[in-house]
Amino acid sequence: MSVNQEKVVLDAARFRELHKEYGHRLLNSMTGVVRDREAAEEITAAAFAKAFQKRTRFRGESSPHTWVYKIALNEARRHQSQRRPVSLEALEAPPPALIAEDQLDEASERSARRLRLRKALGRLPAIYRRPLVDHFVHGYAVKQIARRQRIPFGTVLSRIFTAKRLLRAAWEA
Repeated sequence: MSVNQEKVVLDAARFRELHKEYGHRLLNSMTGVVRDREAAEEITAAAFAKAFQKRTRFRGESSPHTWVYKIALNEARRHQSQRRPVSLEALEAPPPALIAEDQLDEASERSARRLRLRKALGRLPAIYRRPLVDHFVHGYAVKQIARRQRIPFGTVLSRIFTAKRLLRAAWEA
C-alpha cells in the first residue's frame, strides 16, 4: 500500500468516526427541516457523501458537525426546490389583475416588516446587535463569532440571548 493510499484509509476511518458521532444528530436535524423522515435520510446520506468527497477542503474553521450540517442544509434546499408539489388549484390560474394585487400586497407587507426589523435592530446596542446579526443573518457559528470578536464562547451566547430579548422588546414597542 502506498503512502497516499494509507492517508486515504486514515481519512476514511476518521470520516467513519464523524459519521458515527454526528449521523443520527444530523438526521434528526434534517427531519426537522424537511418534515419527512425518508427525505431527511436521503439528504443526510447525500450530505455525508458530498462531505466525504470534499473532506480535503475542510479548513477547520468550524466544527466538523457544523460543516456537514451546512452541506446538509444546502442539500435540503436543493431537495425542496426539486420536489415542490403541484396542486390542482395552481393549474386554475386567477386573473392576472388579482395576481398583481396580491403580489403588491405581499411585497408591501414584506417591505414594511423589513423596515420595522431594521429599526428594531438599530435600537439595539452594537455590542448585542453584532453577534445576533453574525449568527442569524450571516450564519456564523458561535465559536466563529467568539474567535472573530476575541471574546469567550459563553459571552457570545449571553449576548445573543440578551439581544433576542432586547429585539423582542424593540419589535413590540
